[in-house]
Amino acid sequence: MSLKLNYSVLSDRGLVRGNNEDSAYAGPNMLIIADGMGGHAAGEVASQLMVNHLARLDADPDDNDMLALLGGVADDANRQIAQAIRDHPETDGMGTTLTALMFNGRSFGLIHVGDSRGYRLREGALEQITVDDTFVQSLVDEGKLDPADVSSHPQKSLILKAYTGRPVEPTLRDLDARPGDRILLCSDGLSDPVTASTIEQTLSEGTPADAARRLIELALRSGGPDNITVVVADVVETDELDDAARAALPSTPVTAGALLGEVEENTHPDTSAGRAALLSRQPKTISPDGEITQQPLTGARQAPSGAQEVAAVPAGDASGRRGRFRLAALILSLVLLIGLALGGWWARTAVNDNYFITTGADDHLVIEHGVDYSIFGRDLHTPYQEACLNEDGDLTLVDMGSTEDCSPFELQDLPQSVRSQVEGLEGGSYDEVTQQLRRLASQALPVCIDRETPADESDNGDLTRPGINCREVK
Repeated sequence: MSLKLNYSVLSDRGLVRGNNEDSAYAGPNMLIIADGMGGHAAGEVASQLMVNHLARLDADPDDNDMLALLGGVADDANRQIAQAIRDHPETDGMGTTLTALMFNGRSFGLIHVGDSRGYRLREGALEQITVDDTFVQSLVDEGKLDPADVSSHPQKSLILKAYTGRPVEPTLRDLDARPGDRILLCSDGLSDPVTASTIEQTLSEGTPADAARRLIELALRSGGPDNITVVVADVVETDELDDAARAALPSTPVTAGALLGEVEENTHPDTSAGRAALLSRQPKTISPDGEITQQPLTGARQAPSGAQEVAAVPAGDASGRRGRFRLAALILSLVLLIGLALGGWWARTAVNDNYFITTGADDHLVIEHGVDYSIFGRDLHTPYQEACLNEDGDLTLVDMGSTEDCSPFELQDLPQSVRSQVEGLEGGSYDEVTQQLRRLASQALPVCIDRETPADESDNGDLTRPGINCREVK
């Protein structure tokens, strides 16, 4: 019996993210997905480094130990990530998940770190072949959390393991292969918004390319909150195929996501989120007189720039039009005067009633009072309160300069995947901003646990690495 893979890869930036940090690869002997994290383009660097290293294994391993090959090459990639961080300190904090399968024509070797997922559809039933390296999954494993409550848990995005340039122990296991199996590797941009039952139904139909396309569409219709990347592959028995079908099987690798570099952005106007994103990115043009105009999104034709349609005006209407013009000018002047007065009032109100979150000295989370602007070098905001987070995860706020006891709520107290969101939070009322801080506090890392364990016997899953999988309370 001769088994081969029929595969397809597809990735979409989603409707919210500004760039695509996922990287994916599929070839005759390798299926790989990596979800980068860290922001500032660093996440996509980490995922590309990982996938490019693993892609070198895309050849028949014969009788070689697939798990040893996968683990060794992933370690090499992790060292390259560490070197990249040393060369570019501004990328410190970047990392990537990894889920990959190596195929030898009979079975798979699996390597997994993080919360990207692997699934296998066999005889119509979907099975998850990976276990999430997340805080909430550890609660499920310990019987402290119902699996049905995982999606609503405030710390569902907390990853306990990722390739960040620091040592990490991956999950390695063998996986049998049967003709008719369908494999899915995906980033959490699919598995978070789309239920397992919907994934199962979608995977049960069509070719790998058809299934990949529909899965992306489902995630987009669910809001597309993250990058969405899928690898779909069928295990095919070539002895049962005719010559045409055998020739149609892919023999060259395909890639998706960050590996493709900058690609033209897809628009998704058939969803509410897509329509909003599309409207915010309408193209602009500059007319000959320097006016910037928003271009329509329809296919309607427009007159050339500068062209005007002029209608004939009866002579008797000219004086009436001039009179109406004078009245309109007077009304416009009054409106402008009122507008200036209201504008000054609005500006003062906006400054006095607005607050926003920023990172102050030493990356402490601080509430600023005012608006995040400067006029002639003068800031229109002042530090107002500092956020404090105690051992129990309780959030308190103290006035700047206060002598009250405070364990500062720091940026590194948050998971790496959440930190980049802080600077993008919108300003608002004091209540709105404090609510934002409460949401951040609910996503904070668990408190570090001190253990007197020899270094060579320590468990990488222990909560002992501040800023990585736990936080220090000072």
